[in-house]
Amino acid sequence: MWWKPNLRDAVAGVSIVLASLALLATAPVNGNFWWSDAPRHALNGAFVRDFLLAHPWQHPLDWATNYYLRYPSLTIFFYPPLFYLIESVVFLAFGVSHVAAQATVTLFVVLLGMSTYRLALRVVQPWGALAAALLAIGAPAMAFWARQVMLDVPACAVLMTAAVFFVRYAERMEGRDITVGVALLLASMAIKLTMVFAVPALFLFLVIDRGRALLHRREVVRAMVIGLVGLCAGAVLTWAFGSANVQSVAGRSGDLPRTSWQAWLFYARTIESGLGLIPTMFALVGAALVTWRPLTTTDRRVWALCVAWLGVGYFFFSAIGLKDPRQGLVLLLPFVLWAVYALQRILGRWLPVASLMLAGGTLGYSVLFLAPPHVDGYDAVAAYVAQHAPPNAVVLFHGTRDGNFVFDMRAESGRRDMAILRTDKLLVRVVAGERVRGVEEADLSEDEIRRMIHEVGVDVIVYQPGFWEDLREMARLAAVVHGGEFERVAQFAISGSVDTTERTIEIYRPRYVVQRVRHTVALDMPLIGDRFEMLLPAR
Repeated sequence: MWWKPNLRDAVAGVSIVLASLALLATAPVNGNFWWSDAPRHALNGAFVRDFLLAHPWQHPLDWATNYYLRYPSLTIFFYPPLFYLIESVVFLAFGVSHVAAQATVTLFVVLLGMSTYRLALRVVQPWGALAAALLAIGAPAMAFWARQVMLDVPACAVLMTAAVFFVRYAERMEGRDITVGVALLLASMAIKLTMVFAVPALFLFLVIDRGRALLHRREVVRAMVIGLVGLCAGAVLTWAFGSANVQSVAGRSGDLPRTSWQAWLFYARTIESGLGLIPTMFALVGAALVTWRPLTTTDRRVWALCVAWLGVGYFFFSAIGLKDPRQGLVLLLPFVLWAVYALQRILGRWLPVASLMLAGGTLGYSVLFLAPPHVDGYDAVAAYVAQHAPPNAVVLFHGTRDGNFVFDMRAESGRRDMAILRTDKLLVRVVAGERVRGVEEADLSEDEIRRMIHEVGVDVIVYQPGFWEDLREMARLAAVVHGGEFERVAQFAISGSVDTTERTIEIYRPRYVVQRVRHTVALDMPLIGDRFEMLLPAR
């Protein structure tokens, strides 16, 4: 048997779980998201959960369109669906909340620690393997993104588990191992598409380890066919809905030129800050020792995996247009193994103490001194709107963090009868969902904006002063809001651990009696290259 659980493994498992819970305990969980995508990832899981409960199999598109009318921060078609399916199960069990969404990420943190532990056991002693697991989840960059509702750490966790099964197949040559490995590889891509780099990396590892004759084995051919089908399905979905992802890969205005040395050194410069200075130094020593010291067959196998992983991955992420340290998290994992390998080679019998001091110290530093940012106040805004808005209200949101407000409305308010409209959908069209890529304005006069607000039947305006007022339509909206037809009924302070573009959120109500007729609202969805028309019922 490749793995026989024992007391040592139980201690390691408990340690990994406790470390993961320490990250969860220090994560923002009160609707105070910082990164703009995080509340959207949480809301997407709520969408799947609500879809499963409603099971609108006869008219799924109509149901989804109406859902977007109530919660217009969904990005369910922009990202792969697997994380949201798992998140929806957690929501079904514990209800829709920020803490439940963050706990879903924590489940993957545990998986990352466990899979790193299993792989590290092949090349270092058990205490070193535990240190590798704690270092993998406690490295500054990994611990930071593990405390946001983001897809990066979950994708890394599933991919690392796939790597364990690929190594297992190379050792035992049993067909189920390669089948499970490929399934997990596709699963990692069904969480985050950039994990596609591991397809050539892992198969290159097998060829390096077992030779080209391996490609003629029946189970490998079967696994490659399964993988090809999965890749084609992902390509179709990306082409249909992920145009912004394609633009990120292809490059956009402001990206580093691919031919520049800055582009090709970008991720090399992120290793030290992502892993920590001391672990990085040991990792470099470990990588050198791998080339200088005699290796066992098992050592060679794992290090071949690390070289293929890092080599293909570094080329892939350097070649695509998007450059972000977060995208390179997966490149840290080979350095984790090299770091603990260096400790074992250099310190020998002192490995248990030294490795756990290194990993525990890094984890402790990340937990205590690298708290993730948070932005507070939107939960109070959502609570106020939910309490004071009339039945079947139409809420107009004008501000930066629509994701925070919309998710808090879904998670905390208990209201399911309101429609929420966003001014950045009604008055402008933001190219590919990011203002830096361009904005197309609707060319509406103040009178036309005022008439639209009347016809739509807006009951409440959630308003961020100064939001995009350098744009013509947004400046005209400000003139309408402050023109005398609306009164400010509440104001909320927005605070947090980082500077934000907003300081206050104001709530406005019409001074006139709202009378809404049946009205069709057209909303652009540039992220998936489509446009939806939604019908607001008459009051």
